[in-house]
Amino acid sequence: MMMSSRSSVSLGVLLLLAVILSAGAADPDILTDFVVPSDTDPSGIDGAFFTYKNLVTGNSGDPAKLTVTKATHAEFPALLGQSVSYAALVFGAGTVNPPHIHPRASELLVVVQGPLLVGLVDAARNGTVYTQTLQTGDMFVFPKGMVHFQFNNGTDVVARAFSAFGSATPGTISLPAALFGSGIDDTILDKSMHTDQATVDQLKQDQAPPSPGPSPGSSSSAAAALLPSRWAITLLLCFAASYYFYF
Repeated sequence: MMMSSRSSVSLGVLLLLAVILSAGAADPDILTDFVVPSDTDPSGIDGAFFTYKNLVTGNSGDPAKLTVTKATHAEFPALLGQSVSYAALVFGAGTVNPPHIHPRASELLVVVQGPLLVGLVDAARNGTVYTQTLQTGDMFVFPKGMVHFQFNNGTDVVARAFSAFGSATPGTISLPAALFGSGIDDTILDKSMHTDQATVDQLKQDQAPPSPGPSPGSSSSAAAALLPSRWAITLLLCFAASYYFYF
């Protein structure tokens, strides 16, 4: 049903491909051991400049959702030119890190409290999806620019992981947000997904910023109810993009 003919490729799929294939340059080589920010006096640099303390303390985790804290160049200026960065991820029960890419870096994830289901989409092999359930202490690598995801499919267990990146600014492009939160015309989305307006409206609403009114319990229940349909449609979209680009 999805792959009727090559001529059915729509602007929506082409836009997705443009997002997936738009990779920034790698971190530039630097001519000094480290880079001193322009607003910093070099004579005043001490051990504190090379220290970052908020990766874990800034992420206590919310059992109802996914929380992520980062240590990239934006948060930790000493990383500029070092081609490394970090992230701490806490997955509440039943929460997902939706399919996304890092255009400028590979990612090496280690689970410190499992289990955690992870997977990636291999566009070069007809959109093959490789998945693995990781236990505490396991590692998984996501190659640069490849669509991937993480999912805590437990019902009452929090999962925790750390990710190392081969760039001080790896970047993150979330596919659901890029499609349903970017202003692409509804008709294009309808035809690209082979779905109806009501489904597109629901997915776009899910990507909208949360309103301040509802209680945390009601909002997390609504998000959990949307996970199956959003998950399925996003993966189908990944398959379609991979198929049309390579064939």
